[in-house]
Amino acid sequence: MRHWMRYVVCAGLALCAANAQAAPDQPNIVVFLVDDMGWQDTSVPFWKERTPFNDHFHTPNIERLAKQGIKSMQARAHPVCSPTRTSILTGQSPVRHHVTNWTLWTDRDPTGRGGRTGPPPGWRLEGVQPGGVTLPALLREAGYFTIHAGKAHWGALGTPGSDPRNLGFDVNIAGHCTGAPGSYQGLDHFRKNPNGPDSEWDVPGLEAYHGQDIHLTDATTIEAKKAVSKAVGDGKPFYLYLAHYAVHTPIQPHKKYLAHYKDRNYDGTDIDIPEQEEDYASMVEGMDASLGEIMDHLEALGVAENTLILFTSDNGGLSAHARGTTPRGTGDDTHCWPAKDGKGSAYEGGTRVPFIAAWAHPAEGNALQAALPIEAGAESQQPLISEDLFPTVLGVAGAAAPEDYPVDGRDLRPYLTQQQADPDRPIYFHYPHKWGPDGPGYEPHSAAIFGDWKIIYFYNGKRWALYNIAEDIGETRDLAREQPDRIAQLATRMKNDFETLGAQWPVDRKTGETEPLQLP
Repeated sequence: MRHWMRYVVCAGLALCAANAQAAPDQPNIVVFLVDDMGWQDTSVPFWKERTPFNDHFHTPNIERLAKQGIKSMQARAHPVCSPTRTSILTGQSPVRHHVTNWTLWTDRDPTGRGGRTGPPPGWRLEGVQPGGVTLPALLREAGYFTIHAGKAHWGALGTPGSDPRNLGFDVNIAGHCTGAPGSYQGLDHFRKNPNGPDSEWDVPGLEAYHGQDIHLTDATTIEAKKAVSKAVGDGKPFYLYLAHYAVHTPIQPHKKYLAHYKDRNYDGTDIDIPEQEEDYASMVEGMDASLGEIMDHLEALGVAENTLILFTSDNGGLSAHARGTTPRGTGDDTHCWPAKDGKGSAYEGGTRVPFIAAWAHPAEGNALQAALPIEAGAESQQPLISEDLFPTVLGVAGAAAPEDYPVDGRDLRPYLTQQQADPDRPIYFHYPHKWGPDGPGYEPHSAAIFGDWKIIYFYNGKRWALYNIAEDIGETRDLAREQPDRIAQLATRMKNDFETLGAQWPVDRKTGETEPLQLP
């Protein structure tokens, strides 16, 4: 019986491989999106030098992917999750699409209450809803089997947009309205209250794993692999959007990897790794293992040569709360050092993210790879941001958005092959909300990067800041007073572009009047 089953499995894989090779005109595409992963939460450096964080985390599969393709040293996302995820889905900047904060309820604004200014009254509290242009819907029209696995966080609770199948996905695995799981543990049924009332944080659709000693990352990966196998078996190209809930809070151990960090000091120090950071590192390693499993599965199915993988994160690393000390022993809010602050802030720690593009199995002579020849082990200094994934994926798939649909992202293919470069390409951020923590940077702001220069406008204090981030990645020296002409020029350009895109402005909490950014 066991031999017969082995024969069936092997025959099935062979059939999948044959089907995949029969229609090689459209590549398979995997977007592997990690939640709250900081730009240094990996053993792969995304800066000019290694840091203590790179030596702390164990991510062999991210290393493997980077060796096969190109990594961006200048990748950005938006400061919090829903704006970034909406930008990937729509190809538009939050300045335009107006999902400027994380979503969950239609009758309750999650914006923090502190500070002089409040959120724009017309921002899209309900998130993305059916009826608009979305990346998976366009890919499905182009013949792709579209798979969502993991965290969705597009539409608010109780709305059609909370189900990815209403936004263009053929399959939805574990995605719904919330941005965090009730629990990462199958023993808890992935619920916030395992023995209590239902909660909006409970992860749906994984009942088969309830009561098992399994981590959510593993369960999601297993189901994603099944969906990929179905697509390959049906002879269809697939788009897999694997958006893990990890490494978002609640920080809970991925037990298989916890021993690598438990009861140990940070390498080269006498600093004990706090329990929270032990758990966090195990979650990072579990996410990395998922990447390896997906790559191995593509190999087993015979489709790795025809599959492009895009790896990134949805915002900067969590640093302001729920984390312990760091390898530097400097305490809270330094988990993205030498970048400043973390998720939700205006500074580099809030928006710098890892990014890798690679073929799952580089192969000379492969026609699809010849059309997008990505150099193995390459690095790029080309600035890019989340909405760029939309036109890039469409271009790779041979699909396109409607002619009258405004796309703010750029097709990255010329940059991934290093045939073109635009180092001064502007990158815009618009977060007219207070996220959670108090303190400098964690407040309503708009910002822009122009090459080496970054400007930030803080609405509460009507204040501009200017940094040369090439020389000062920690944003320690504000040059606004020293270079008034430069900041005036860049601020004018930013404001004009924001107005063209239809930016919504915060309001004065006392008067209710809107407050557009004021030029210096």
